[in-house]
Amino acid sequence: MTKNIIILTAIAASGIVGIPESLAQAPSTTNFFVDVMAFRGRDDGRTTRTDVYVSVPYQTLEFSEFNGTMVAEYSAITTLRDTTGKRLFDSTYRRSIVEDDYAISRGKTGKADNAIRTYNLRPGTYRLEVIVRDVFGKRDHSSTRKIIVPPFAPFAQDMSSIMLASDIEQRGTRFSITPYVGDVIWSGEVSLFAFVECYLSKSPALVALSWDITAQDGRVLGQGIGESVQATASAVQMFVPLTMSQRLIPGTYTLRMRLHPVSSNEIPDTSTVLAERTRPYVVPRSMAGNVLSDVNRSIKQLIFVANQEDIENIQAGSTEGERLSRFDEFWKKQDPTLSTVRNEAFEEYYSRIEQANRRFKSYTEGWLTDMGRVFIIFGEPANTERFTAQNGVSLVVRWTYGNNTSYTFEDNTGFGDYRLRTSLPGNAKYTYRR
Repeated sequence: MTKNIIILTAIAASGIVGIPESLAQAPSTTNFFVDVMAFRGRDDGRTTRTDVYVSVPYQTLEFSEFNGTMVAEYSAITTLRDTTGKRLFDSTYRRSIVEDDYAISRGKTGKADNAIRTYNLRPGTYRLEVIVRDVFGKRDHSSTRKIIVPPFAPFAQDMSSIMLASDIEQRGTRFSITPYVGDVIWSGEVSLFAFVECYLSKSPALVALSWDITAQDGRVLGQGIGESVQATASAVQMFVPLTMSQRLIPGTYTLRMRLHPVSSNEIPDTSTVLAERTRPYVVPRSMAGNVLSDVNRSIKQLIFVANQEDIENIQAGSTEGERLSRFDEFWKKQDPTLSTVRNEAFEEYYSRIEQANRRFKSYTEGWLTDMGRVFIIFGEPANTERFTAQNGVSLVVRWTYGNNTSYTFEDNTGFGDYRLRTSLPGNAKYTYRR
């Protein structure tokens, strides 16, 4: 996810237009993101304007302190080859980043540095190689992918590739855009827009965009129609907000956009499609993704942080989407840093559950054991003691915390089934502490 702002003129001055399906590739496994975006060139269809977008998250780079600020530098090398391996284009640029806040330099806000290189290419197949060289970290990160540059016929109705953006502000004939780079959607909390450039065979014309997001089995998980736009030129930039009624679990989905004519009574004719594009929409596996892959289970696991009334309210949702919405609302109230993309309380709580499942599994799952419960609520003890009970048979473990509070567990089975022998306070619940 990126936070850099890009200014676009109304008729494709910058060429930031998104990935068509022919250019889309699987998400990079490297520590940076690449988009290849295409739109109609200005030479009667002989070439396609192709933009290579590179986004480097701050946490990929090593920052050094300089005069009270955090500084990072990197160089990016992009190489384009044809199908025979012949080098067609080389581009190297160097970027410097200065931030006042150390936490921001370590990825607290999800910030990234964006750069773009533009090529006028004949339609066809190419190989793109990108190397990001971290100056202070002395490390290289690389990505190689095949790209297929599509043709755009002159005077034909068509649509550019799709760009995802977290914010779009129109300023006269210009747009201020905060783009996402890459197919991976890292946060379901961020409002998204889909931005395209549409090419019309006749103008003026009244047109509108529709969109949908579908699962691999064809289920439509979100859809909508944008406002009507009076196009007075053969190319017009348009965007629609992507408003999802449900949060998507990890997986690969398809975002589809269609251009429709609008009737004289200003109703879009969705049965007529003037142009269409798709792009991947990937929700990655992450702490949040793993938790949300089984919403009902995750709600049950709230017992160490929520009261029974909160849990019953969430479970009372009539659909999984509604339960998930109430689940999200609960965790928003626990978020210690509302201004950032992370919810540290959510991450820490479910990280403890994951650790409890690995460390304390007995006759039941680790988070349901006595040790798991204490660990989830209070975290790692300051001191751990292990000894044999006075009966010479039972094994005893004592956890001591910083406030001199201790909890004793005893296993009299010999199979690691440690039961809590110290009473917990009746109101003991997990609380995030910085």
